Amino acid sequence: MGIEILKEEIEKIELISIREWTEKILLNVDPKFWTAPSSPTGKHHPPEDNGLSGLVKGHIKKGVIVVEEYGRRVGFSSVENCLALSAFLIHDVCKNGVRWGEGTDYTHGFIASKWIDNFFCKDGTMKKIVMDAVRYHMAPWCYVVSPFENRKYSGEEMRKNLEELQRALISPGRIELAVREADYWSSRKGMSFLPGVSALTGLKIHDAP
Repeated sequence: MGIEILKEEIEKIELISIREWTEKILLNVDPKFWTAPSSPTGKHHPPEDNGLSGLVKGHIKKGVIVVEEYGRRVGFSSVENCLALSAFLIHDVCKNGVRWGEGTDYTHGFIASKWIDNFFCKDGTMKKIVMDAVRYHMAPWCYVVSPFENRKYSGEEMRKNLEELQRALISPGRIELAVREADYWSSRKGMSFLPGVSALTGLKIHDAP
């Protein structure tokens, strides 16, 4: 299993430079990305997202559809559509860390944005837009500075952390919001494509990601 699973979705990115950049990132992810479930505990996401390759075959594929529909509704330009598709395809590449461990790392947006910065893209502005969408895709359930490092944070660091997250929450960019909404809605337990699973299932659960 590998990048061929997402061949159809990648080809939807019309901008060649962004498509090639996205492919390069996906070709370098930890192999466990391609076989991982969406929810290691099975508590979140629809049932088909939680088996072998559920993250890719379930959550990401469904989320791409949500991104497209969201973009159509708000009137995305072709460039915006490409950037949103790219960001969603790579938003969970470090869900369990750059080298995958056990369980979801709730700073994985922050980790992934730093990691994908290592990959050259011809357009720096477009790259930054995609990186920000990845970085904040779990707002308001994430940190932009990891609280899990074994050190004390300075007051300046924490103020910066708060200011940055507030900006992402209060005034998200269009691509950021598209990826955040697609991540949320495609992860709801009611968003299942299995026969016999009601779209109403799970709508009363709490909003934890």
